[in-house]
Amino acid sequence: MASKVTTKSFYDLGKRELKTRTEVSFADSDLKVGINASDEAGLVGLDLDKGPWKLGYDVKRKDVALQYTRKNQGSTVKFRQVVPGLKWEVVPTPVIELSTKLLDSAKWKDSLKLTYDFMNRNAHYIETLKFNKQYKIRVAGDSSSSNHAFCIGWKPDTKWAKSFKLMHTPAAGPLLSYKLKPAAGWKLSNEASLNTRTLYSSITYKALKGDAEFVVDAALPWDKLPSLGGARLLKRAGVKVDFK
Repeated sequence: MASKVTTKSFYDLGKRELKTRTEVSFADSDLKVGINASDEAGLVGLDLDKGPWKLGYDVKRKDVALQYTRKNQGSTVKFRQVVPGLKWEVVPTPVIELSTKLLDSAKWKDSLKLTYDFMNRNAHYIETLKFNKQYKIRVAGDSSSSNHAFCIGWKPDTKWAKSFKLMHTPAAGPLLSYKLKPAAGWKLSNEASLNTRTLYSSITYKALKGDAEFVVDAALPWDKLPSLGGARLLKRAGVKVDFK
């Protein structure tokens, strides 16, 4: 018998589509079942999660994904196989991911993630270095390009300054990120793109009691910052409610 049913819904303002994900967990098993649906396309996807195994199916694209996770002392290895369009002749072409750490002291910690995609013959890495739980440096790259992405972060963790980040990726260019939690239940995330000269904001409100959550994402060009009339809503607006 199901012990918990969680339903999360978002309304895509751009596509005018209501997207819903329902997750079911069971009291006498570690099995979890997920169902993705929309009011436009109907059933979108199914996934099963049991212990180290995960299985997913995309109804529209007919893609199957299988993942196995093995946790060892000091490292985690993931094997993921995707079968696009039920074309089983591509098997075996897994993605192998190794996560480990080289530093683990009171002040210095790091995490290293190495991935190789046999289908696309591509390798990439992500190295994250943290100091004193407040400062973070992240570098990422792959074998298909000589360009690298980086992120420098500071987490003062105060009411009006949850975190600051300076990021740069080959695709998006330089980005500035600022997050704050001005009041209980409220969270505001801002990201400024120097290339598109646009401010992206995400406002989240979580009810003080229960699990209801409301989210709105918006974009505002810099030249229209003095006037909120220039803002355009994007991505999503919705609620998350857990039914137990």
